Parts: sequence; C-alpha cells; structure tokens
Amino acid sequence: MDNNFELDKSSKKPLLIFGLIFGSIVFLTVFYLNYNSADLTKEQLLKINRHTKVTDIYVNKNEHNFLYVKFSNGTEKIMETPYQIGDSISKNKGDSIEYIFRGDSIIQNNLFEVARRDKILK
Repeated sequence: MDNNFELDKSSKKPLLIFGLIFGSIVFLTVFYLNYNSADLTKEQLLKINRHTKVTDIYVNKNEHNFLYVKFSNGTEKIMETPYQIGDSISKNKGDSIEYIFRGDSIIQNNLFEVARRDKILK
C-alpha cells in the first residue's frame, strides 16, 4: 500500500486559488480589527448601561482564578476596577464615566482612561 499523496496539476490550481482567497480574507480581517480596535473599544464602552450594586467579589476557578464581580442584577464580569462589596455602580449609555458610590463618596471612573492605561486605546 503506497501512502504517498500527490496532487495532479488540475487540482493544484483550485487549491492555490482557495488558499489565496482564504489568506486574503484572514489578512484583511486582522488588518481591519487592528486598525479600528480603538474605535471598536470606544463604541463598546459607550454601549454599557449599568445601574446596579456589587454583591460579591470572588475568585473564579473556571476562569484561571481571576477575580470576578457579581452585581445585584445577576450579571458577573471580570474585576477591572477595584470595586468593594456594597458599592453602587452607575454608568449611563453614551457616557464614558462610571460612578461608584461608596459610603459618603462618589468615585468617577473614566473608562476611556482605564482602557488607555491598559493600552487598549491609543
């Protein structure tokens, strides 16, 4: 039994064309995402609408032991901001500022600045 696999000339051309088209699509997708990543990040940050309270902060063993925050509305997310249990969070859609109400103080958290600090935005 011969295990050598060879392509004849008639099947090489379609494979080459398919490879070029697929490679071009991958290249253009990566280029687009890299070029527009700052705008896409800003757009995602502006879409957030959150008015809730921090109910729990825990280590999520299913997610590589990252700290997670659980909110009173049932949502959970990775802890990117130093929240404390009992903090009330208010962030309006279209605004880049998240307000953290803690005791008698109000902490303004500019999500654009956090993204810049983390080098997500340029």
